[in-house]
Amino acid sequence: MTRRVSASGSAGGAAIDPRILIIGGVLVVGVVILVVFLMFGGGAAARVGERQVDDGGGHIADGAVGSGYSSVPATSGEHWGTPGNWGVYSPAAPAQQPQVIHNLEHGGIVIWYQPDQVAPDDVAELTQYVEQQVRSAKFKVILSPWTGQDFGHPIAVTAWNWLLYQDEADIDEIRAFLDDHYGEAPEPFGGPGQPAV
Repeated sequence: MTRRVSASGSAGGAAIDPRILIIGGVLVVGVVILVVFLMFGGGAAARVGERQVDDGGGHIADGAVGSGYSSVPATSGEHWGTPGNWGVYSPAAPAQQPQVIHNLEHGGIVIWYQPDQVAPDDVAELTQYVEQQVRSAKFKVILSPWTGQDFGHPIAVTAWNWLLYQDEADIDEIRAFLDDHYGEAPEPFGGPGQPAV
C-alpha cells in the first residue's frame, strides 16, 4: 500500500499555516515585553515631590538644635522627643524644625513658607487649606513660616523623606502630595491626636 503525501510535505495531515506561527510569536513576545515593563517599574505611578536621603530618626532633647540634615527643610533626621501640634503656626510662634520632624516620623505633612517670599493671598489660601485639613480624617498637617536658611523657593512641602518645592501656592499639588505620602513613615500611628476645633 502506498502512503499519500500532501503537497506541503507532511504525511496524512494539513500543514500549519506560517501566518499563525508568526501571529503566535508576536503575541508571545508582546506578553513578555508587558511583563518585563510591569515588573521593572514601568507600571508604577509617578510620585509627587522628590525623594530625599533618609537621615535617620534619633531623638535629641526638646529644645536642642538638630544637625546633619540632607535637605532644607529637613525631611528626616534627629528630632525632639515631643512632636508639635497639628495646625497653623503664626509668625510670632513658628514651628521648630527639630520638633516637627517628629511629626513627619508620625506620618504627617509640614508645609513651610518663607514669609518675605509669599504673597499674603497665598498664605491665606494655605491657612484655609490646613484649617480644613485638620478637621478631616487626614488631620496630620502643619503650616508654618520658615525661619531657617533660604531654600530657594517660597514654599516647601515635606513628608518623611519627601520634599516638594513650590513657587506659589498650588493647593491641588499639595493635596496630591498629601495623598501620596500621608502616613508613609516609620511611626504612622503616633500622636498627637486630632486637634479639637
